[in-house]
Amino acid sequence: MTKPQLGELLFADPSLSQPTGQACADCHAERRAFIDPEGYSTSTGAVAGRFGPRNSPTILYAQYAPPLHRDPSGRFVGGLFWDGRVDTLEAQVEKPLLNPLEMNNPSKDSVVEAVRQGPYAARFRELFGPASLDDIDAGFARITEVLAAYERTPALAPFSSKYDHYLAGTATLTEAEARGLAVFEDPAQGNCASCHPSRPSDGHPPLFTNFTYANLGVPRYANNKYYRLSPDLNPDGDRYIDRGLGATVGDSAQDGLFRVPTLRNITQTAPYGHNGYFENLPHLLDFLNTRDIGSPTATGCPASATAPCAWPDPEVPATVDHDHVGHLGLAAASLDDLQAFLATLTDEP
Repeated sequence: MTKPQLGELLFADPSLSQPTGQACADCHAERRAFIDPEGYSTSTGAVAGRFGPRNSPTILYAQYAPPLHRDPSGRFVGGLFWDGRVDTLEAQVEKPLLNPLEMNNPSKDSVVEAVRQGPYAARFRELFGPASLDDIDAGFARITEVLAAYERTPALAPFSSKYDHYLAGTATLTEAEARGLAVFEDPAQGNCASCHPSRPSDGHPPLFTNFTYANLGVPRYANNKYYRLSPDLNPDGDRYIDRGLGATVGDSAQDGLFRVPTLRNITQTAPYGHNGYFENLPHLLDFLNTRDIGSPTATGCPASATAPCAWPDPEVPATVDHDHVGHLGLAAASLDDLQAFLATLTDEP
C-alpha cells in the first residue's frame, strides 16, 4: 500500500475524532467537490453543538498553493486555509484533528493511539517500519504525511472540466459560455481573471486563483452559530470579528482579507464567502456586481422591491476592495452568461 492510498483510508476514517464519528471526509466530501456536504455556512464539529466560524473551503487544487509570502509588489500570496496560517498540506491536515471545534482530539497522543488501535496500524508499520507509531511526535507526523500525500494525488486536482477540454481543443463552448468567458476576462467588464487567472501558466492548466488576499466587503453572517458558543470557545460571543489574514500576520492593515479561492467547481461549492454568507451563486454574483450601489435582491430587501436596496455593511469596512468589485455595471444578461461560463469549470464526476 502506498502513502496516498493509506492517506485516503484515514481521510474517510470517523474514528480519528473525539468522540468518534467525524472523518475529514465529513467536511470535505468528494461528492460535493470536497466541501461540507451539509451545506451549512459553518461546519459542525465532532462534539454536538460546536461550530467553527468559517465556511469549509474545498481542498481541491490546494496542493498548488505556495507558502505564504509577499510578492514584489508587497502583497501577501499563498498559504492554506482562508487566512493563510499554514504553509504545507501536512500542517493543514493537522489543524482540524486538534481543533476543539472540529475533530476535537485533545492531543497528538489521542490521534496516534486511535491509529494504533485501528485497522491501519499494520499498514503504517509496513510502510514506515515496526516502530513507526511508537513515538508520539513521529507517529503523528506520519499520519499527517499520508493524509497530505492523498491530498497531492491527481484525484484532488483532476483538471477535467469542460473548460479544460476547451483549452485542449476537444470541446466547444456554447454561445452563452463564450460570452461569459469574455465578460470574465475583459478588464472593462468583470475583470474576474485579474484575481482568478483563466489561462494556462507554469506548465499546468489555470487554477482560477492567484492565491492573493482580498476583502470583498462580505457582511457579518448574523446566523453564524459560532457566535452562540460558550465563552471558553468564543470569548467574544456575537461581537466576534473575523480578522482573517490580519490575525495570521499580526497586522491590522490586513484585517478582513481572505485568500482568493479557486473558482474551479464553484457551482458545486455553495455557500460562498469565508463565512458562508451567500447561499447561492446568483446571490454572490449580484453582490460583487452591485455591492456599492445596491440591488433589489440585496439581503433584507423586500421580495417585491424594484428599486435598489443597500447591502448590509461589511464585517471589516476599513480594508474593503473598492477597485475590483462592487460597481461592475454588468447587465442581467451578462451575469447569466458569466454564470454559464463558471459552470464549465466543474470537473467530471
